[in-house]
Amino acid sequence: MKVGCLLIHGWTGSPFEMEPLVAPLESEGYEVRNIMLPGHGTSFEDFQTTGWTDWEWAAEKEYQELAAKVDAVFVIGLSMGGTLALHLASKYPVAGVVSLAAPLYLYSFFPWQMKDWRIPFTPIVKNFKPVFPLRRRDDEHLRISPWVGYDEFVSMQQLHELMKGAKKVRGEITAINAPILAIQAPTDKSVPLGNIFLIAKSVSSKEVTVKLLRIKEKVTGHHVVTTHIETSKRVVELVRGFVKEQVSTKM
Repeated sequence: MKVGCLLIHGWTGSPFEMEPLVAPLESEGYEVRNIMLPGHGTSFEDFQTTGWTDWEWAAEKEYQELAAKVDAVFVIGLSMGGTLALHLASKYPVAGVVSLAAPLYLYSFFPWQMKDWRIPFTPIVKNFKPVFPLRRRDDEHLRISPWVGYDEFVSMQQLHELMKGAKKVRGEITAINAPILAIQAPTDKSVPLGNIFLIAKSVSSKEVTVKLLRIKEKVTGHHVVTTHIETSKRVVELVRGFVKEQVSTKM
């Protein structure tokens, strides 16, 4: 059986954050496609012209192209990439899905869960302050959790697009019946931890595995578990093991 793995990076990120999974999955004989979403990997100005429909369309196109070449496809995504992976799993007959710190929502009032109190006002704020400057990741941050993407500014329109997309997928995931592995750091500062439990209880899959990976350092936001020095190897181990186990049951 020929197996394919579709890797999807997160919002404002790049394929760099999924790269640690490429060689280990290829070593198992799987065809791996580590995709670049529209507006990413070029310029912040390009990013500002894209939205959820563009990202969703690109993920579906890449899935269809990979599915035409293999017998089974696993969809694996980090952050928004995980949300897109869940979308694909709700629409297509995937062999398995891995969501890594994937958001179905970015904030909650009860209980209080949000990175920034201004997030709920994004739909309003975007109309009079479309871009906010950010403090770039410093060298220590990047040493601990390497990352490549747009981190000098946040575009409120594209943040709103992410929020709308997450809400859309939240209404879709009851259709997922493929085996699922969900991974997140309990101290993730970008995506509320409640998301991983919402995913686990909402899908219709008979096999649901939730893994919480603890991070001790206090420098980063504990979100990019694929490259973080405390979690990267464990993520690779869990994802590779999950795919191998599912493949063995289908052969």
